Amino acid sequence: MTDAPIYYHEYLLRSGVALNAASVRRVFAGALICVNGGYGCVHPWPEFGDAPVEEQLRLLSEGVTTPVTAMALRCAELDGEARRAGVSLFEGLEIPRSHYSWSFATDTEAQMERVLAEGWPAIKAKGFANYGETTRFLEGCAKRFETQGVRLRVDFNGVLDRLTFGKFIEFMPLRVYRALDFVEDPFPYNAEAWEAVRQKWGVKLALDKGWKDGTQGFDAVVVKPARRDWRTVAETHPQQPLVLTSAMDHAFGQMFAAYEAAVALSEGQALDFCGLCTEHLFEKDEFFERVTSHGGCLSADRSGGGLGFGDVLEGLPWRRL
Repeated sequence: MTDAPIYYHEYLLRSGVALNAASVRRVFAGALICVNGGYGCVHPWPEFGDAPVEEQLRLLSEGVTTPVTAMALRCAELDGEARRAGVSLFEGLEIPRSHYSWSFATDTEAQMERVLAEGWPAIKAKGFANYGETTRFLEGCAKRFETQGVRLRVDFNGVLDRLTFGKFIEFMPLRVYRALDFVEDPFPYNAEAWEAVRQKWGVKLALDKGWKDGTQGFDAVVVKPARRDWRTVAETHPQQPLVLTSAMDHAFGQMFAAYEAAVALSEGQALDFCGLCTEHLFEKDEFFERVTSHGGCLSADRSGGGLGFGDVLEGLPWRRL
């Protein structure tokens, strides 16, 4: 915890639809923080057990950190050092390639055309508790992307149970099954149950929630650098590749995830296609307008050094915590 004064700016992000199966919200509250001239992003997800942003900031003002604010402070420290040196944190680094995060608020055909025209390697969509709806969507994608070899990923956020997930796989069209890359958090993690369905159905599973206790039954581990240090996850699961993703948060938090993914790549960490390209899921603002992705390659903003957005950040109304 720092002794320097902390300043904050609260924000609201808006999406066209709910962003995952565990949430119905379309407005997302968070805050940017500024410490010693460096910036960080506090973007909690109460659906997954986080305290709301007001509580996060209150605790921070009392010197108490949470996983979310601890990583925001780490981000601010790194960002501040780079800004004072006048360099971008992305200098000499390569941001690893990402899958396309599907938006159910945007025209389907337009997104399919974009994925094909730009050559995205994979798409990832949220799965619904009504798995038939998910199956129909994936079948449409499999038909359209079949000749291009675009892989299909789906995240259920644990809303299914083991029996329902079995039905989802059993009645899946063959072309979808062949194009399926992995299913993330199909139902709440249980080592024996996950390993059993993985073996029975021959599908790859990705673990996000429950990674601390994960022992078997998964082929990749999903990590959000805004919430935890990927190095800790890599040490816990040295045999599985990591899928580093944004926390579907502010553009500044998105850049921090991209930076950590680039560092992981530079250090030789085994990575699967990441999930860093999420700017199109939200209404445009003066931050998101500077973020672009083409074919899975995220372009970093470099203005002002650090993680970028220098003039925009300086123009925000900041309040002392």
